[in-house]
Amino acid sequence: MESILNDLYQEKLLDYANSLKRYKRLSHPTGTGTAVSRSCGSRVTVDLVLVDKLITEIGLDVEACALGSASSAIVAENIIGKTIEEMRLLGETIFNMLKKNGPAPPGVWCSFALLESAKDLENRHQSICLIFDAIRRAS
Repeated sequence: MESILNDLYQEKLLDYANSLKRYKRLSHPTGTGTAVSRSCGSRVTVDLVLVDKLITEIGLDVEACALGSASSAIVAENIIGKTIEEMRLLGETIFNMLKKNGPAPPGVWCSFALLESAKDLENRHQSICLIFDAIRRAS
């Protein structure tokens, strides 16, 4: 178990988790959604601005473990210009990566490979995926 945690909490992952400070709540979002983990109490609130079906702004308030925080930061870093449908599909990819041994996503989302080691930590899966539930609720 210790080696799993060492792999997970590598410096890059912690850098992502710490980067959340850049993403403040928005004053005039077109939608807001919150998702809470029943298993660990992690919470992610997302503010979005949607223009012509494209996400043009994101604001966050995240109270989660380093894994949930890193997942939210990876999304926030790359979400601008994406659609809600693209985010839904990404959420499915991440779920499959964690639960079904699927591959990490390619391209701009390749940083999710940092979370592949969480496959064996089922109690963290919901925290990692909270960002996608909150985005769905904000749309």
